[in-house]
Amino acid sequence: MISYLLGKLGEKGPTHMVVEVGGIGLTVRIPLSSYDPDLKIGTMVKILTHLHVREDALMLYGFSTQAERSLFQILITVSGIGPPMALNILSGVQVERFERLIASEDAKGLTSIKGIGPKLARRLMVELKDKVSQPLLETPDQLEEAMAALVGLGASPLQACRAVQDVIQADVDGAGVEEVIRRALKRI
Repeated sequence: MISYLLGKLGEKGPTHMVVEVGGIGLTVRIPLSSYDPDLKIGTMVKILTHLHVREDALMLYGFSTQAERSLFQILITVSGIGPPMALNILSGVQVERFERLIASEDAKGLTSIKGIGPKLARRLMVELKDKVSQPLLETPDQLEEAMAALVGLGASPLQACRAVQDVIQADVDGAGVEEVIRRALKRI
């Protein structure tokens, strides 16, 4: 398993990047949530990866946060969802919101994600109910509050989002908005 890549960014796009590692350019498919338009070609990057093996191909999928990679790996266990559909879901919704939709069994919210119809929404709710964790911050307002505070303290919106997601993924029990902000600041 290739856990992550650390190398120079050789090429980038909203759906892929090429990371140069040891003189080899590795193409990595990414969700829109992992795309950073401010990242310059030639800079060092670290991208978390998942290697998907098929009979005819080895495909590398990349993620900016552990939460994204974990959800991707959970999604591809659902019958009828392959890596392209899992990337589509990650591109259409934040990890925390998706987890809330599954936990609250919100089929209407799930069908608002491009590519998810009523049947797939029901299958996702049934198969993922016990697999996705409850988000640390219970409401979207708390999540927005934490990210807005970080932006107010000088972080870019993308940095704020990634830092809050990393803290939430660390699964800190009983932490409120203030604790999430404090821990996210350490990660920026």
